[in-house]
Formats: sequence, structure tokens, C-alpha cells
Amino acid sequence: MASTGVVGDINTYYMGTTGGGLWKTEDMGLSWKNISDGVFKTGSVGAVAVAESDPNVVYVGMGEHAVRGVMTHHGDGVYKSTDAGKTWKKIGLDLTQHIARIAIHPKDPNVVFVAAQGALYGHSTDRGVYKSTDGGTTWNKVLYIDDKTGCVELSMDMNNPRILYAAMTEYGRLPWKVISGGPTSGMYKSTDGGETWKKIQKGLPTELGKMAVAVCRSNSERVYALIESDSDKEKGGLFVSNNAGESWSLVTKDHRLIQRAWYYIELFTDPKDDNTIYVLSAPALRSEDGGKTWENLSGTHGDFHDLWINPNDSRNMVISNDGGAGISVNYGKTWSTQANMPTAQFYRINVDNTFPYQIYAGQQDNSSVVIKSRELGSGGITTASWTSSAGGESAFLAFNPDDPRYVMGGSYQGTIEVIDTKAHAGTNIMPAPIQYLGMDAKDIKYRYNWNAPIIWSKHEPNAFYHGSQLLLKTTDMGVTWTEVSPDLTRNEKSKQGKGGGPYTNEAVGAENYGTLAYVIESPHEKGVIWTGSDDGYVHVTRDNGASWQNVTPAGLQECLINAIEVSPHDAATAYIATTRYKFNDHAPGLYKTTDYGKSWTKINTGIPNNAFTRVVREDEVRKDLLFAGTELGVFISWNGGKDWSAFQLNLPLTPITDLRVHKGDLIAATSGRSFWVPDDLGLVRQYNKDAADFSLFKPEPAMLMKGNSELDGNSAEFDGSNPYRGVNPATGVVIYYQLPELKEKENITLDIKDAQGNLVRSFTSQRDSTFKRYDGVPPADPTLSKSKGLNRFVWNLRYPTMKGVPNVYIESSYRGHKASPGKYTATLKSGEKVITTEFEILPNPLYPTDAKTYLEYHTTMSSMEAEVTKMHSMINTLDNKREQLDRLLKNLPKEEKYAVLKKDGQALVQTMKQWDEDMVQRKSKAYDDVENFPNKFTANYLFMLNHTESDIPKVTKPTLDRLKELNAVWSGLQNRGQQILDKDLPAFNKRLWDAGVGPVWTN
Repeated sequence: MASTGVVGDINTYYMGTTGGGLWKTEDMGLSWKNISDGVFKTGSVGAVAVAESDPNVVYVGMGEHAVRGVMTHHGDGVYKSTDAGKTWKKIGLDLTQHIARIAIHPKDPNVVFVAAQGALYGHSTDRGVYKSTDGGTTWNKVLYIDDKTGCVELSMDMNNPRILYAAMTEYGRLPWKVISGGPTSGMYKSTDGGETWKKIQKGLPTELGKMAVAVCRSNSERVYALIESDSDKEKGGLFVSNNAGESWSLVTKDHRLIQRAWYYIELFTDPKDDNTIYVLSAPALRSEDGGKTWENLSGTHGDFHDLWINPNDSRNMVISNDGGAGISVNYGKTWSTQANMPTAQFYRINVDNTFPYQIYAGQQDNSSVVIKSRELGSGGITTASWTSSAGGESAFLAFNPDDPRYVMGGSYQGTIEVIDTKAHAGTNIMPAPIQYLGMDAKDIKYRYNWNAPIIWSKHEPNAFYHGSQLLLKTTDMGVTWTEVSPDLTRNEKSKQGKGGGPYTNEAVGAENYGTLAYVIESPHEKGVIWTGSDDGYVHVTRDNGASWQNVTPAGLQECLINAIEVSPHDAATAYIATTRYKFNDHAPGLYKTTDYGKSWTKINTGIPNNAFTRVVREDEVRKDLLFAGTELGVFISWNGGKDWSAFQLNLPLTPITDLRVHKGDLIAATSGRSFWVPDDLGLVRQYNKDAADFSLFKPEPAMLMKGNSELDGNSAEFDGSNPYRGVNPATGVVIYYQLPELKEKENITLDIKDAQGNLVRSFTSQRDSTFKRYDGVPPADPTLSKSKGLNRFVWNLRYPTMKGVPNVYIESSYRGHKASPGKYTATLKSGEKVITTEFEILPNPLYPTDAKTYLEYHTTMSSMEAEVTKMHSMINTLDNKREQLDRLLKNLPKEEKYAVLKKDGQALVQTMKQWDEDMVQRKSKAYDDVENFPNKFTANYLFMLNHTESDIPKVTKPTLDRLKELNAVWSGLQNRGQQILDKDLPAFNKRLWDAGVGPVWTN
């Protein structure tokens, strides 16, 4: 996480996320908007800075800064905006991979320095301090030590920007170890704008790991340094220089400041007070006495990484942590919410078969979660739609998908629990309850991956498997465990030492090596289980663990087997997703076998060389339809992996950690942008590159339910996301059709018919030119789009909308009722071309309604809707004729011979008015008018109709009784209306003709 404010604008802030891109708020954190989607080519931001002299100039350095081994995200250099984030330009340093800080000259936005950490898992010369004097058009590397030493922090003296301080650290990781410094680490200072640098280490330890440095804006002579050093010898801590870095003295060894150094070591000074300093660690800490004593800053998430303090007002700051960014204007007493940022980082997906189905996953630096795939009775998925689940942040979650009451979930170092979701409580069931924290991996009984696999067996009741370096099994919810395999890893003891060194150990579990990373049971055959290790081994058993075969692809280099997929169509076919990013190799690594692993084929063609792979899945319905999740998004193959193409659509470019095909959906877990789902997988399954220009695709089944979604509309502008909540799937029938280029006056129609061939609804691409808006107007029918290529239309399941009365507000809905479950057809017409497809509306499994009740409901509603349209049609017809007659009478000559005619005409007008007043309340023209003026007949009828329409259909006896009453009244009113239309008006028209005056129009 990296964040910054804007000098002179207290409302505007930028937030750079890991995997989630760059976000901006212009309302002090009330809402955030992503401003990098579609432009940035990688998803992780390490640094963001706004020029103090020109707030339009923004520089962004890419690549995770506090770099984790379990989910590393590299970057692709530096981006720049000169219009406050509206547009962006890539300006180089592509191979730096991880950028820690950007410092901009306070008076000249074209002078900029970049602290480049460089490659994490390999040696590279693309690291150090870079400088540009032309706004990033060209760059010079002004400080470079060697190919393994990067710049982890850079501080500019804002009173004299020629002076800079740089913390250079021997930096990197191995798959099994965090490198915590070395002899090439050092603190450096430049006094000539980076042209030359001097090592400034008098008073600092000789053993240097990660460091942070900050020069005080209020006193340039005072410089603070936070130093990781030899932890056994207690040499690290907070240091201060009162002579601009010439010499240093130790302030404190407080372990809170230097714990877990690779992840933290972040230091900031108050721009107004050189005694007030901040250190970001697991807690955020502030000292107001130069580091002697410290207080916690609370109110946000935890695990802190960046801080910007307004140089003009120290009370205003933005802080970054593993939960997002928080803004304060009162010195950190309170902070803006972090609950409005859809930037969650998820690990592995599991799903259940409930309705709506739920998605389960571990969430980085948070709890595991279970979240609904849609929210019933609501417009979207909110925080009320999810809850925590078993285990911790890195959990695999396992359960019986048909009865997910008991959920087994793990966490790092082998902790595991099973929770009872009804009791909201759990039981710890660790196979060997040993505290592994701090231990060398070689001394651990069961070596667990950070993301240790847990699965439920579909073939053996109550059986669960848990992977360490070997496979463990329980059939009694963890009361007992059995080892059902030997060590299924390379088991290289040289790679099972301390997780960190030489100065600080790291033994949380992410560096455990020689562990199982993935376990999957064949969906076809009992006793067939596949495993993949984090050091590149693939094993399979076909006899329930009695024997195991090493089926690792020949020549496969040491790598992480991150996912295995057994084809849903063939028991012998499987896929593996491998990755070597921990060896600084970002190439994809997908393999396929069709003979239980005896032979393998590499299937990467079409995936870019820098898009390393984490997961591959095959569609459940269409054989050989594959989806791959990579560091750079999703790819699709139509031919079993022979070639791939990007499948991004509106999905942000973000790392994909897992994919799952379930109930016609493709679910993507991302590392930085939460969950994404393309609901219309049925369309993808029907894709044919040779499809005709004029095509109608079979819609996926729809289901009767309460709720709504932005996807119920047909706007091409909707990007699939909502800034405040998750988006529900569409609640109607989603119809896709393909068109050739049509002429402007060519139109298309779509007819929906039921199983008996009755027309349910008809739509057209031609807009209704007679539609007029007024308060309470019934909605206009949606129009079909007719663009060349693929078009989308959502039928809301409703019968035609009833007619209204212009400029009359009736507090009712005019929408037709929803169609009943059953089979339907859709027919698309364009000129002489006609194409028809079938689809189905499914009953809601939560509703008790049977077929007989649906039929009674449909019959009753259809009858009432037809009557309302008849009533309002008669009202509108008679009102139109009354207006004609009124005008005609006013224009009659004043001669005596017309006096009787005028008198009788006025009496007829009054009869028509009286009938109209009995039918409708014309004084009601706005929402609250209905409180002032009594309802008339059609309003009462519509109320009964709307009352009868329920989400769970049922026609009650009181409704039928009331309908009988109102139908009797309507019979009389209808007779009066027909008397006027059929007798009174024609008779008066004859008199008008006889008098030589034109008639009232018949129509």
C-alpha cells in the first residue's frame, strides 16, 4: 500500500494498492475510484507522489514494496499523469520490478528521483536510485551498488532539494528464505542533486538490513534512521543524527519499531515538529519526544506501510495499511472508513450448493470469508452478505457442498479448525499441536505451506485431507489423523533452515519449503488423489493412498505446483498450473496429461511470457474450454490448451489467484480486486468463431426471485462494478444476439412466447415516439440495441406494462406480473430473417409455490392487468373526445339556433366529466398528492392488483372477494362508459352533422 495527499487540496488523495491498481478520492475518502484500469499494465503500486508545485503532476512507481513471498506482484516501471490522473503515460524503468519511493523536487515537477528495489528473486542491474530532470523522458541511474542491492527508501530535504538520503539494502528472497541485508547495505547522502553520493554510517551498525531514513522538514539538520541489524545482538533500532547525517546515535531498541523488518521498517517525520515522528509496523506508532516514548495510533486496519503528512497542516494525513488507506484531519484521532475499497486479496476458492450459492476463501491479512453470490431482496452484495469462516487469512476451506454446516479451515504453520456454522463456534483439530513459530523448517514434524491445502472427499463420507509434506486424513472431524502418504516433496534439508537471515529470522511459515501446495481428489473415481508440491513434484495415487506415483513432467524445473485440475470430462486428463516467479522466472507454466501423468504436454501458446500462471480450470459443460488465471489476468482456450487468448472483458488487470466454474458461472479470486464473476458462461459455451452474422444464443435459465441489479439494464456504459457494494447477477432472462450491420431504418423485433405459443411480450429496436414523461408514468418498454456484432438484452420476466392516464399520478405499479416457471421461446426477427431459441424459467427452490398455484396466480393477474388496460384506454378515449367536444362547443356560433345544441352538448360534457371523475383522480399529479385527494376507482383497482402481485405468488380469498366487489362496480362504470361511446356520442354527432357542424372523431 502507498498513499499520498495533495498539497493545497484537503479533499483529494491517491491510494496505490497491491494488485488493485491506483485509486483516487476527491471527497476525503467517502468514495474511491480506480484511475489506472485500462492503462497500467501491471496491478501493484509501490509508490505514488504528487508534485507540490503542480498538483496535476502525479508519478506512480509500480511493484509491491513490502514484498511478500506468498503472493508477490512485480511492476513494470513508472507512470506519469499531467492532468491529476485523468490520463497516463508510461515513462520507463520497466525492469525495476519493485519501486519503494518517488521524491519530487518541491519547486520543479520535472526533477524526480525513484528508489528502485529491483528484482526480488534474482540479481539484476535495474535497481538503485534513478533521476530524471525532464519529467521522466530520460533517466539516469545516479546511485548503484551492485546487482543485489536496491534502494528501499529515499528522503529529500525539502528545504534544500539538492540533499537526498538513500537507504541501500542487500535485498531479496529465495523460495525458502528472506534475505535480511548483507555487507553491501549502507546509508548514503547526496548534496548535489544525486550527482555524487557519500556513505554516512558513523554511529550506525556495520550489519545492516532493511532501513528507512527521513530528514526533518522543520529542521534539516535532524535526520532519523530506522535500522534492521543483527537481531540476536540487539543492534537494530531507531537512530538520530543532529548534523545532517555526519554521525548517528541510538535512540531506542524498542522491538515494536523493527519487528518483522522486511515487511515494515517505515519512518516518517512531522513536517512542523522534528521531535514528532511516526514508525509504521504491525501497529502504527507515534512519538512526540524524538523517539523516547511511543503511543499507538488506532482506528484503522493494522499492518502499516505508508504515511503522508500534509506539510501545511500536521493534523491532516493519510495512512496506508493492509486494509487500505485512512484519512485523518485531527492528528489521527479518527480516520475515514476503509470499508469502501473493493481491493481484497483472496487465495483459494471453494463453493457450496446452497441457493444462492456461497463463495469461500481465505483473505490476505483478514479472516477467511464466506460471501453470497447474490443478495436476495436487495440491489447488491454488501458487508451484510458475508461473514468470517474457519481458519485464518491463508485458509483453504473444505466442507460438504450440499450441507456446509461444518467448515474445516486452516492457517499458517498447520493450525486448523472445524467450525459449526449454526453454533458459530469451532474446535481446534491440529494433527500435531506444536508451536512451530520460530523453528527451522527441518525441525518441524509437519511442514505446512502458508496456503496449506484442505479438501473434503466426495467419495468417502466425512473424510477430509490436509497437506503438509505428506498427506493427512481424518474421518472423524479431526479427532484422529492418519498419514496416508510418504513425503511427496523433494525434501531438500538444505532448504529447510531458518526462514530469514543473516540478521533477522522469519518463521511465520511463508518460507516453509518442501510442502504440499495443492491436493485434489478425482471427481470421477474413488481413491484417485493428486498432489502438487511447492518444490515442483506432482504425485498421484489410484488406490486411496496405498501407493503413490511421482508423475512430475519430465524436465520440469523446480517450481511451485500451484493448482491441479482433473478434467470433468475424462478421468485420465489433468492439468497443472506451475509458476517459477520465486526463481525470477515469470513465464507461464501450464501442462496437460491425458494418461494420469505418464506423459505431459506444455500448453502455454498465446499467454505472454511475463504472465506467470497460478491456476487452470476446464469448463464443466464444454469439453476443452479452459480458463487460466495468471499474474496479468484471465486467458481462455477453446481447444484444450493448444492456444490461448486474453479473456479480460471488463475485468481489471489484476493477478488471478484462483478460478472456479460453478452453476454456470466462472468465479475469479484476485489479489487486489476482490471476487469477479462473469455470470453468462452459457454464452461462452456457445461461442463459435464461424457463427452467422445473424445469431440468437440460447439464454441461460432464469429464476424467479426478489431483488435487482445494475445488470438488469442494457447500458453499454456499465462497467460491472459499483463503488459501494458488489453487483448482483441479472434477475431476468439475459438474451444475447449477433447482428450484421443494419441500415438506420431497419429494425428488429424480439417475441417471447410461452410453451403453448401464447405471446408473452414483444420488444423492438424502434423507440416509441408517442411516449411522454410525467410523474407516475408507466415505464416505457426497453428497446433492443441493433449494433453490429454481439448485443445483450434482459427481459425482466414480466408481462406487458399496463396503460396509464397521462398527467395523473396513481400510487401504484403498472408493471405486468412475472411469468411462471416453465419453458419459453424467444424469436428474433430482422426483415425476412427469423431465428428462434428455447429457454427456461426455473422455480425458486426457496418458494413453496406449486404449479397449480402458479397457474391460478397467472390467470388472476392476467385478467386484472387486461382490465386495467381496458379501463385506462376507455378513460383516455373518452377524455380525448370530451376535450374535442368542449372545444367544438366553445367554437359554436352564438346564434340562437345553436343554443339547444350547445346546452345538450354541455350536458353531455358534464356526463363524461362525471364518469371520468368516478374513474380517476385527476387532481393527483405528484407523489404526495395522493395524501390530499381521495383515490378513485382505477386507483383502488390497481391497489388490489398490486397487492395480489407477490414475490411468492398466492391468490388469497380476501383478494378474490375484493375482486368480485370491484368487478361489479366496474361492470356498472363500463356500461356507463360504453353508453357514452356507443349511444350518447354517436347520437350527438348526428345532431352536429345535421346542424352543419363537424363531428367528434370516432377514433
